[in-house]
Amino acid sequence: MTPARTTSSSKLLWCVLVAGWSLVFAAPHFYWALGGRGGLGAQAAAADAALQQGWFAAYNLAAGILGISGAVVGVVVATTWGGRRVRRWLLSAASVACVLLLLRGALGLTLLGGSVLSGTFDEQAPLVLLAIEPWFVLGGLAFGGMVRSQRE
Repeated sequence: MTPARTTSSSKLLWCVLVAGWSLVFAAPHFYWALGGRGGLGAQAAAADAALQQGWFAAYNLAAGILGISGAVVGVVVATTWGGRRVRRWLLSAASVACVLLLLRGALGLTLLGGSVLSGTFDEQAPLVLLAIEPWFVLGGLAFGGMVRSQRE
């Protein structure tokens, strides 16, 4: 394989990772916005109370829309749609997403680690957090990798 082909494949792979991560992120948020409770573990009772309030559905709807937006960014960056200005704007937005996702993941992992070390993990958090918190870090790395690959 030629170096140009490898670089192009790498750029496409990062875009596919961003789009895939974003769609997987969006799915449960739309599910929860529509009243679903699966995946909430011991927090389902709290979710029942939250479902009675409009902010819970609005929050999850907004998170789902952000997920779909992230997938669109990955697809548009992978193609030749838009001009240089559009690509620059999308890569700037992807850089912000990278930072926010990494910060969110790091904070979540820190809090999760603190609850494990203090022995309060079982009382405070559903087991699913062991998968969710690293998921934010993975998303941040995917967005960061896409931005970096596009700037090479």
